[in-house]
Amino acid sequence: RLLEQAGKLAHEAGMRLYLAGGSVRDILLGCPHQDWDLVVEGDGLSLAEALGEAWGGKSVLHDRFLTARIELDGETHFDIATARTETYPRPGALPVVTPASMAEDLWRRDFAANALAVALGPDDWGDVLDPTGGIEDLRRRLIRALHDRSFWDDATRIVRAVGFEQRLGFSIERHTEAWIREAAAHGALQTVSTERLGEAILPLFIIKILFRQIFYIFIVY
Repeated sequence: RLLEQAGKLAHEAGMRLYLAGGSVRDILLGCPHQDWDLVVEGDGLSLAEALGEAWGGKSVLHDRFLTARIELDGETHFDIATARTETYPRPGALPVVTPASMAEDLWRRDFAANALAVALGPDDWGDVLDPTGGIEDLRRRLIRALHDRSFWDDATRIVRAVGFEQRLGFSIERHTEAWIREAAAHGALQTVSTERLGEAILPLFIIKILFRQIFYIFIVY
């Protein structure tokens, strides 16, 4: 019901809204979740404020990254972002973001299985965008990076790849594993702060994924 309302509100404002990323992945895999990732072709910050007001929720805006969060009842969250591309000034740096199309937004993501979107507008409700072959990767249960510089752009993706592999019971695609090994061997993990690396590692411990990620973290250092 809330997704339908959000799609209509975006449509009335001349914007196109999508459910995207991990939310789509988890729905297709039948995994429970409380967070909903929305991406809008348009002004995501203004849409977040409008939805927060319409739903009686709390909106938190992050202007630098064109993202926002709406907190409704303490458990359910809607993360809203403007569709964007990212450039990295140097390995491990925070990205510089630029508004873009939904298809371009999907291509800048970490893994193909997370590069999925479903349209929420009244005219295109339920249409699926899958430019990178993510649905086939879900069928094959693969974690596949989208380009060979992915783990240099953001080395925390190394940790996330292992986390997805263990939590979802997937396998890391062979080229992706080679890119991980190469990036790790040449110091990619040293390009990100301890805080960012810790934020990526912590959820793995919370869900008791202990062995392989520890192996990776210590080996790459």
